Amino acid sequence: MLSTVSVMIIVAFWAAECLAFPIFIKAQWPLKCVKSFVWKMISATLFVGYGVYLMFAAGSSDVTFAKYMVIGLALGWLGDLLLHLTALKKDPGKVFTAISFVTGLVAFLVGHIFYVLAYIDALKGLGKWNSGTIKAVIIIVAVMLVGFVVAQLIVKLKLGIAVIPVALYAATISTMLACAVMLAVNTFSVAPEFAFIVAIGAVFFVISDGTLVFCLFGSDKAKESYPLKIVNLTTYFIGQMLLASTIALYGLIK
Repeated sequence: MLSTVSVMIIVAFWAAECLAFPIFIKAQWPLKCVKSFVWKMISATLFVGYGVYLMFAAGSSDVTFAKYMVIGLALGWLGDLLLHLTALKKDPGKVFTAISFVTGLVAFLVGHIFYVLAYIDALKGLGKWNSGTIKAVIIIVAVMLVGFVVAQLIVKLKLGIAVIPVALYAATISTMLACAVMLAVNTFSVAPEFAFIVAIGAVFFVISDGTLVFCLFGSDKAKESYPLKIVNLTTYFIGQMLLASTIALYGLIK
C-alpha cells in the first residue's frame, strides 16, 4: 500500500507530465527545434523517473516485472532522444535523418520487447503463460498485421525502403499489445485496476504509433495535420505514464 506522501508524489509526476508534453507539442510544430528537443526530453525523463520512483515506492525493486518495465521506459527515453536529434542541426541531411530514424525505431522496438518480457513474466507468475495464451497472442498479432497491410493498401502509405523496418516494428508492437491484453484478461477478476491500466496503456501506445505512421508516410494532408500530431503525441506520453503506473499496481495481482 502506498503512503499518502507517495500518492502526492505520484500526482505531482502526473501534473508535471501533463504540463510538459503539451509545451513540447506546441514547440515542435511545424518544425523540430532546440526548444522542442529540450521539452521532449523533459517529458520523457518524467515518465522514466516516475517508473523508477514507483519501483522503489511500491517495494518492488526485486520484482522482474518492475525491472523490465523500467528498462522499457528507459529505451523509450532513448528512442525519443534519437528521433529528435535532427532538431539540433540546422541542416541534418538525409543520411543523418535516416540514421536518427532507424536508431530511434530500434530503441523503441527493443523497449517493446522488454514490455513483452514483463507481461510474460507476470503471466508466468499467475500460471497463465500456456499454449492457450500463446495461441491467443499469435491470433491477435496476425489479425493486427493483416489490418496493417489492409490499411497500407487503402491509404497508400509511402513507406519506400522503410517498409521492412516498419513491418518488423508493427509485428513487435502488435505482440506487446497482444500480451498486454492477455495479461489484462487474466487479471481482471482479481485486480481490475491493474488490468484496465495495462490494457489502456498498451492501446494508447499502439494508437500513437499508428498515427505516427500516417504523420511520416501518409498523404501531404496527414503530414501537415496538427490535430493528428496532437493525438500521436498525447497518446504516447499518456500511454507511457499508464504503463509505468502498472508497476505500482503489480502487487494487486500477486
